[in-house]
Amino acid sequence: MKKLKKIKVLFVVFFAVSLFISGSIGYFIGHKNLYLNGTTPHFVNSDKNKPDNVDFSLFWDAYQKVKENYYGDINMQNYLYGAISGAYASLGDPYTAFLSPDLNKEFQDELSGDLEGVGIKMGVLDGYPTVIAPLDGSPAYKAGMKAKDKIIKVDDLETKDLSLDFVVSKIRGPSGTKVKLAFVRDGENKIREVELTRAKIDVKTVELNYKGDVAVITINEFGVDTTQEFKKFSGEITGKNINKVILDLRNNPGGLLDGSIDIAGFIFPKDTMVVSEQGKSDKVDHKSTGQGELKNVNLVVLVNGGSASAAEILAGAIKDNKRGQIIGEKTFGKGTVQILSNLKDNSSAKITVAKWLTPSGQNIDKNGIQPDIEVKDSDNPNFDTNDPILNRALLELK
Repeated sequence: MKKLKKIKVLFVVFFAVSLFISGSIGYFIGHKNLYLNGTTPHFVNSDKNKPDNVDFSLFWDAYQKVKENYYGDINMQNYLYGAISGAYASLGDPYTAFLSPDLNKEFQDELSGDLEGVGIKMGVLDGYPTVIAPLDGSPAYKAGMKAKDKIIKVDDLETKDLSLDFVVSKIRGPSGTKVKLAFVRDGENKIREVELTRAKIDVKTVELNYKGDVAVITINEFGVDTTQEFKKFSGEITGKNINKVILDLRNNPGGLLDGSIDIAGFIFPKDTMVVSEQGKSDKVDHKSTGQGELKNVNLVVLVNGGSASAAEILAGAIKDNKRGQIIGEKTFGKGTVQILSNLKDNSSAKITVAKWLTPSGQNIDKNGIQPDIEVKDSDNPNFDTNDPILNRALLELK
């Protein structure tokens, strides 16, 4: 009898639990929070990871209105890309962006040094895409464009507050095609216009020249080949027993963080502080890891308003560690950290995750690096054989 009662109690409990579970499932299915995945049948919670204070059904309501009423055709893939791009743009950070497969490919090509366009590295100032640096020998360089030129129109497209990556995609294009740019030069009010013919841009990330007994190493950007190219030139310099080096970072828009850390490994003794990465809740210190092949040479670093990001990291480390003099103009002030996460269908998410701090704790972003010796660049350096910044550096190394 007792056994029968026990079975009866268990049955009632089991029935109540089953009723509750099935009712809950029915409720959530009815409210579209759960759905049955038919490929491998199991229930999926569609509300997982959604913010509690936002009703995401609004998005689907808006989509349904377009689907029901829009008179034209809807490219659903572009609709999705646009929705994600708009969401990222709403954060107000010009360096956080969703990259469609086409934009992602262009970004990867840029890092590898294989691209077609007018040869401009860009950031954002006052809501406008702004020239960080024209690449040496590029169409933009030959046309006389300079750092901090604010681009206000690309052909007929007004650029104010547009995604930086979107504007870049409009400026780039196949070799031989043309693009019109309207821009305002820093310190001026008038609008300048130029029509540029796009070309294949061959980016040499590192170059070596000599001025008498002084080696001049120019780093144009920190790309995938920079470390190997620098290593080759470093070996040549040490092989010739040269002990005076100028590191030219002018118009270097940055690039890969690892590149600047690697180059620091040639300049500093091992375990020298290079930069700190201050994230949401933690700080990561990056120290030099190389052999310090050039750690004993007399060093001078050249910078200007086109020196940005990874170039500022390296210049800031040299300045704070008193490894060499910084000569030129105040740098651009782009000091935030982005990660690139690959998504489905070869798209990617570029997201700002931290800011850079120099070894002394200076925030690079919007502040830049102030040179030890300030020398104004030539008003028209593209066509002027006189280079006042380089000349001052050579004077310091005499």
